[in-house]
Amino acid sequence: MTCYCGRRYDTLEPVKVNVLDRQISSIEYLADTSVDDELPIIAPGLFDIQVNGAVGVELSSSKLTVDGVVAVLQKMLRDGVFRCCLTLTTNDQKVMLHAAKTIADALDAYPMYRPVVWGIHLEGPFISSAEGAIGAHPKRFCRDYSESFIRQMQECSGGLIKLVTLTPEYPEVGAFVRFLRSMGIVVSIGHTDANASQIDEAVREGASLSTHLSNATRHLLPKWENYFFAQLADDRLKASIIVDGFHISPELVRIIVRTKGLENLILISDQSPLAGFPPGKYSMELCDFEIQPNGKVTLAGDPNLLACASFPVSNCVMNLVSIENLPLNKVYPLASTSPASLLGAPDFSSGEGDFLQVGADADFLLFTPSPAKFGALGILDGRSFETGRFIFQKILWKGSEIEPHEK
Repeated sequence: MTCYCGRRYDTLEPVKVNVLDRQISSIEYLADTSVDDELPIIAPGLFDIQVNGAVGVELSSSKLTVDGVVAVLQKMLRDGVFRCCLTLTTNDQKVMLHAAKTIADALDAYPMYRPVVWGIHLEGPFISSAEGAIGAHPKRFCRDYSESFIRQMQECSGGLIKLVTLTPEYPEVGAFVRFLRSMGIVVSIGHTDANASQIDEAVREGASLSTHLSNATRHLLPKWENYFFAQLADDRLKASIIVDGFHISPELVRIIVRTKGLENLILISDQSPLAGFPPGKYSMELCDFEIQPNGKVTLAGDPNLLACASFPVSNCVMNLVSIENLPLNKVYPLASTSPASLLGAPDFSSGEGDFLQVGADADFLLFTPSPAKFGALGILDGRSFETGRFIFQKILWKGSEIEPHEK
C-alpha cells in the first residue's frame, strides 16, 4: 500500500489517501496544523477540450500515425491531463478522415488510452475564410456545411466526434446546428465573420459555446456591433479562453471573466503540435511555425500571428488565478468539471461524486501551485512575464505513477 498526503484543491483540508492495487483503499482526513501548509495540493486530473497535437505530432495531418497519437496522449498524461478532446483543424477532407480513423485505430490498438480521449473536436473546416477570422487555418480548405462529411467522420472515428467549431455565416446554419445536435455533438461558434443575427440563429438552434473567445478576430472591429460583442453579451453561450499569457491581455481576461462569470467559462490550452519543443523554427505539413524565446507560438516570420500555444492547460489555470487574484478552487473547475459538464462526461476521470472515493481508480495530481509573475507592462511584457504553472510532485493515473513532463 502507498500513501499520498496533500491538501484538497477545493477545501484545503489535509488528507491522506492510501492506494492499493491501483485503487483508493482508504481516505483519512488529518488534523489541520501549520505543518500541513507545506503539503502539496491534491486535485483531480484536468480536462482539455482543445489539443491540436504535441511533441512534434500534428493531429490534423496526412502523416498522422497510431504511434503519433499515443505520443500525444502520453504527453497529456505527463501534463496532468486525464481527459481531452483531440482537435482536428481545417484541412483537406481526406486528411481529416485519415486523422479521425488513425485516432480510432490508436484507441483500438492501445485500449488503455481510451479513457483519455473523451472525443474529437473538429475546429473546421466549416469556418470563415475572412481575414482575421481564419486565424492560422489554411484558406483553401474552408468550406460550407456538409452533413455527409460529418457522417463520414463519425464512421471513421467510431463515433468520436463530440464537438464542432463552426461559423454561423453560411446559409442554413440553423438546420446544420440541429443536425449536429441530433447526433449528440456539441456546437461551438468560432473563427467567424458572422453578424449578430446569424450568431443568434445558431444559438437558438443549439450552439452553446464560443471557441477561444476573442481570438481569431480582425485586428480592428466595428466600434458597436461585431461578432465578439455578440458572443460576449449572449448569456446562452459559454466560452472557452486561452489564458497562456499571449492570446489575451489581462484586461480582456478580466472583462470576459466578469461578463460571462466563471461558471460559464472553460480553460483550454489550444496546444500546438510543437508543445514540448524548445524555441526555434519548425516546418509542419501546412506551413512553418516558430516558437519565440518566451514560449509564444507564431507563424514563421510573423511574431504577431499566433498559431496555437505551447503551454499545457494547467498554466492557464495558474495564470487566471494570478490575473484575477482568485483562489485555486474557484478556477480549477474551468479545466476539470466545467468541460466535463459541457460534453456530458462524468465530473472526474474516476467517476461522479468526489474525485477521492474508496474503491475508485487512483486518479489524482499532487502539485505545488506556482503563480504567474508580471513585468512593468503586465502579461504582455514578454521580457518579464513568467507563466504560472503546477510544480508536480506526483501524477497518479489509474493507480500508476507517471513522470511529469516538466518538474
